[in-house]
Amino acid sequence: MATPEQRPSIDLSRLTLASRTCSELLRRVMLSRAMLAAALELPKPADALNQPLFGEQLPGRASLRTSLEELVSGEPENATIDFDSMVRLLIERASATGENIIAAAVVLCSHSTAGDVFTSVCEQAMDLDPAKWIPELSMDRKVPLALLREQGAAGIFAMELDRFRHQLRAKSLSARAEVFFRHVKIRQHPLFKPTDAQYFRMSRLSEADDLRNRILHQGNLAAVDLEQSRANMLFLHEAASTALRSLAGAYRLPLDWIVLAHGHSEDNT
Repeated sequence: MATPEQRPSIDLSRLTLASRTCSELLRRVMLSRAMLAAALELPKPADALNQPLFGEQLPGRASLRTSLEELVSGEPENATIDFDSMVRLLIERASATGENIIAAAVVLCSHSTAGDVFTSVCEQAMDLDPAKWIPELSMDRKVPLALLREQGAAGIFAMELDRFRHQLRAKSLSARAEVFFRHVKIRQHPLFKPTDAQYFRMSRLSEADDLRNRILHQGNLAAVDLEQSRANMLFLHEAASTALRSLAGAYRLPLDWIVLAHGHSEDNT
């Protein structure tokens, strides 16, 4: 552990690093929002993107049935297989348009950005005030006496916090946000009212998790349109900004304007 004389310099170093990291993340959020907003404008003049990528009248329908028949050629001759229904189901599942593809990609990219931000702010909050996060640990965990003698109580807690940090990365976005806001007071955007769509709500974050899972794990691209994607994108980027605003407010972290403007600090040039 640091001595009282060392602790102020260590704390200053952590604050400086946290300030730089927050500035890098805020720059990423701003750029991501701008690029994804532009991506959602692309389909408007392109009518071809509104056409289904697969459809009932495409020549590939017959070849799709042929391929299915070849795949099951080893089945018993008396097996009853409704190829028409199978082909119809596959086409319906793949009936997304180019607009749907762009909309779904924007949802996934927005979720990824918000997820990285919430992971980072949790880790930074742990580094800045480790004692505050000790209640998150399991007090029933058994520790060998040899390890306790070697690491000391402070070292054991540091190891367990590091273990918790890795476990946190595997949690859903909404779960990470819930943990973070148990330790850091939320700071909403001063210009957004609770009735605004971008106003941060945990319930809305859970809905964003569900939408991401439907796209990624169920392949339900056709269920996402441009307006839904836009609303989701704006909310997730504001959620990420809320996390950064809350961390900066809690620990009085100043913005590193060089990092925000150029993506790097003078120390890294």
